[in-house]
Amino acid sequence: MGAVTGRPVDIEIVPRAHAILSASAAERWLVCTPSARIEEQIEDEDSGFAADGTAAHAFAELRLRYLLDQITKAEYLAGYEATKTLYAEIIKEWEHPDWDAIDSYVNYVMSEAERLDAEVHIEARVSYTKYAKEGFGTSDALLVSRKRRTIKSIDLKFGKGVMVSAMNNPQAMLYALGGLIKFDPSYEYDTVEWAIVQPRLDYVGEDSLPVKELVEWAETVVAPAAEKAWLGEGELVPTDKGCRFCKAAATCRARAAQNMLIARRDFIQLDEKTPTDIRLDDYLMGPDEVARILPDIDGFLAWANAFKKHALERARDKGETIEGYKLVRGRANRAWKPDKDVVAELRALGVSETDIFPPADTPRSVAQLEKQVGKKDFGAKIAPALVYTPPGTPALVPDSDPRPAINAAAEARAEFATTEE
Repeated sequence: MGAVTGRPVDIEIVPRAHAILSASAAERWLVCTPSARIEEQIEDEDSGFAADGTAAHAFAELRLRYLLDQITKAEYLAGYEATKTLYAEIIKEWEHPDWDAIDSYVNYVMSEAERLDAEVHIEARVSYTKYAKEGFGTSDALLVSRKRRTIKSIDLKFGKGVMVSAMNNPQAMLYALGGLIKFDPSYEYDTVEWAIVQPRLDYVGEDSLPVKELVEWAETVVAPAAEKAWLGEGELVPTDKGCRFCKAAATCRARAAQNMLIARRDFIQLDEKTPTDIRLDDYLMGPDEVARILPDIDGFLAWANAFKKHALERARDKGETIEGYKLVRGRANRAWKPDKDVVAELRALGVSETDIFPPADTPRSVAQLEKQVGKKDFGAKIAPALVYTPPGTPALVPDSDPRPAINAAAEARAEFATTEE
C-alpha cells in the first residue's frame, strides 16, 4: 500500500473553518442560492450533535495516522490523552458501540486504501475554487491511487438520527472534485469515487463517476449556482434536505409559505344542502386526498417544530416578548437529590436491597420506589431526606395558560451571580 510522504506536524482536534460556499452546505446553495449569504449573517449555535461528531473525527484521525505510520506510537498516545481531555464531557456519554463505530470507520478506510493501493491523506483540505469562489472543504480521508487512476473521498458521519445517502451527494462529490483538482489537475485519471460511512447506523454508501462526468457536473451545475450564491442572487427554494441544517430554516419566509400551503389545500367546494342531503364523502377526506397530503406531513412537522423551538429560544434566551405568549415552568418529575449517596442512605433508612434495586445495577426511580414501598412509608421516611423536585423546563405557552410567567434570562443571570459569589 502506498503512503503519504512525510509526517504531518499538527493533528487537528478543533472545529474546522467553513467556507461560504462550503461543501457541507452544498445541498442548500446549489439549489437555494441566496441561502449562503443569508446563513453568513446568522450566528452559529452550539450543537451537542456537532461536538459529538468533532470528537469522533479527532479520535479517528489519530488512529488512522498511527496505523499509516504518519505519527509514532508516543505521538499517538500523547495525542490520544490530549483528545480525551479536550472532549471529556462528550465521551463520558459514549458507550462501547460508539467506540466500535469509530473503529468501523477506520477499518473501512484502511481496507479501501489496500483495495486501491492508494496514498491516504487524512483530514485533507481540498479546494474547488475553480468552480465556486473561495470554495473549500476538508475530506476526512482522501485516497489517491495512481495505479488505478482513481481518487476516492471518504466522509465520516457520526450522527445516528438521519441517514445520509452517498448517491449523488453534492458534499461528497465536491470533496472528490477538490481531490481531483489537487492531485490530478490535468484530469488524466479515469474515475472518482466517494463514500459516506455512518457507522452508528451501520451504513456505508458508495458512489462514483467517470472523471469527465464529474467535471461536466462542476461546469454546468456547480459553477452557475456558485456564482449566484456568491452574489446572494436567485430565489429561495426550500427542500427537505437543504433546509434540514440551514440556520435560517425556522424563520425563512419561503419555507413558511411553502409549509403553510398544506393547511390551504383546495378541496371540493360544498353547495348549500339541507340536513337530509348531507353525505360524509362531501365533508371528510377520501383516500386520494389523504395520499396527496401525506407526503408533505413530515416536512411540515419538521418546520413547525423548528419554528416553535426558535420562538422558545428567543423568549427564553434573549428575553424577547412574543405577543400573546409567555414563558412558564413546565412540569417536572421528582428526582433523587444529586448531592446524596442515594443507595447508602436508603440502606440506612432500612429499605431492603430488593426494594432498592430492580433486576439491574441502578436503583429504582423515585416513582418506582414509592410504588414498591408504599406511599405512606415513602412520604414519611424517604421523600424528606432524599427527594426533591427540580425546576421545570421553561415552556412558551399562550397568555391564557393559568401558570405564572417567569423570566428565564433573569433567573439565569441571578444564578450566575450567586455562583460567582
